[in-house]
Amino acid sequence: MDGQTYMSGRQTVLMDQRGRISFPAAFRNAIGEALYTSPDAGNRGFLVVRSEAGYKAELGRIRQEFIDYGYDDEDVKDELRDYGKDTVRIPPDKNGRITIPDNLIRYAGFSDKVVVVGVGEYAELWSEERLVAYEAEREELKAKRRAKKDRERKARLAALDAESEG
Repeated sequence: MDGQTYMSGRQTVLMDQRGRISFPAAFRNAIGEALYTSPDAGNRGFLVVRSEAGYKAELGRIRQEFIDYGYDDEDVKDELRDYGKDTVRIPPDKNGRITIPDNLIRYAGFSDKVVVVGVGEYAELWSEERLVAYEAEREELKAKRRAKKDRERKARLAALDAESEG
């Protein structure tokens, strides 16, 4: 997307009892006035906020992915329908606040703190607790992968040493 402003960083915002958060200005400026909010595709319990162009691109990506996998037209329509019905256009009010619908609040497990994370062309909204747990899980998996790679590397080096000595 030429001309697209990308989002990065993270900011914790408070959610009031009406489900409103102050969506950070830098993120609003990158996305524009139409914020399309949907549950994450991986069902991990966070929300994704896209621009209108980003929403249209995601619809195109879903369509193409299902066509590439050989699904028939009805399956493609079902998947697009599922994505579309769970996506809500949320315009910010004059103070830059957005009101998150109750069903999305429940899905994401929001309480009083919501973390807004910039992920390039879109933003993610996480409950503070879920994000901390997710990041800890990812760190643990990363450590396990690195330990496995280290063991494999040491085994390869040992095998090379044995070959050169033999």
